[in-house]
Amino acid sequence: MAKPLKVLLGTCFFQFWILFMGLAGYMTYRLIVYRESWNIVLFIVTMFLQINYVKSETYKKFQLWFNIMEWFDKREIVEMEKPKKSNSMFCFHPHGIYSMGMVHNLYTKNTFFENLVVLSSRFALSIPFSGLLLTLFGLEGVHPENLTKLLKKGSNVGIMVGGFEEATLTKYGENRVYIKERKGFIKYALRYGTTIYPVYTFGENNMFYTYNGFQSLRLWLNKFKLIGTIYWSRFLTVPEPHIEMITVCGKGIELPKIENPSKEDIDKYHQIYIQGLKDLYDINAPKYAPKVPLQIF
Repeated sequence: MAKPLKVLLGTCFFQFWILFMGLAGYMTYRLIVYRESWNIVLFIVTMFLQINYVKSETYKKFQLWFNIMEWFDKREIVEMEKPKKSNSMFCFHPHGIYSMGMVHNLYTKNTFFENLVVLSSRFALSIPFSGLLLTLFGLEGVHPENLTKLLKKGSNVGIMVGGFEEATLTKYGENRVYIKERKGFIKYALRYGTTIYPVYTFGENNMFYTYNGFQSLRLWLNKFKLIGTIYWSRFLTVPEPHIEMITVCGKGIELPKIENPSKEDIDKYHQIYIQGLKDLYDINAPKYAPKVPLQIF
């Protein structure tokens, strides 16, 4: 299927983000090994910009004009029920390599994405250059201070619950989530009586082929914020286009407001969330991922 020119341009522009990540790694290497003064100055200036810059409407419109999700053969957003317009937390799975289902559906009109504040890790937002692009597009930090501020305001927030570990588990043709040890989001949601929605993007794990050896080692590296994924496609770092990206928002799980939730409270609603995620998957998998079971780590 031929792709519109602007989609091709947008896909190429997106590769600058990947290039900047590699450049940041190289700069860090030279900074540690050679301690070059120009490198130090460049790092300081870049970090200053990323700390002080916020979402740019101009950059947002520039990115949205490309409509990069049209790169895929099919893109659809499905809501199993109409989500609330405030005080909600949308928990996305799987992380995949680029988190396309969360980031590049952002601002889609007449969907739950329209007024969503997407949160990313401090690590991703602090990477020189590429972190700046994420900030300009509107992503904010998922650190406790910011999450608390947003939940107090009753904002709708989107988080990638599985984090680095879920990205590391990415495997073509399989659907894997990392959730058993992820309970912090439940604690914060309980504090503010936030409604939680599980969200799953079918097709996210099929954008790339991945190296799957030494899984335990790669998961261990994640503890030190080190990336544990090696991936490729027929187009190197450009995703495979001939897939369907279907993002499904499940039914809301209304949590009570408990100012200081106990471990038992957190464990109880964590299990309810996992069951809600399973229900979402089991209902929609026959249509979007037939005969592919959900693997929960």
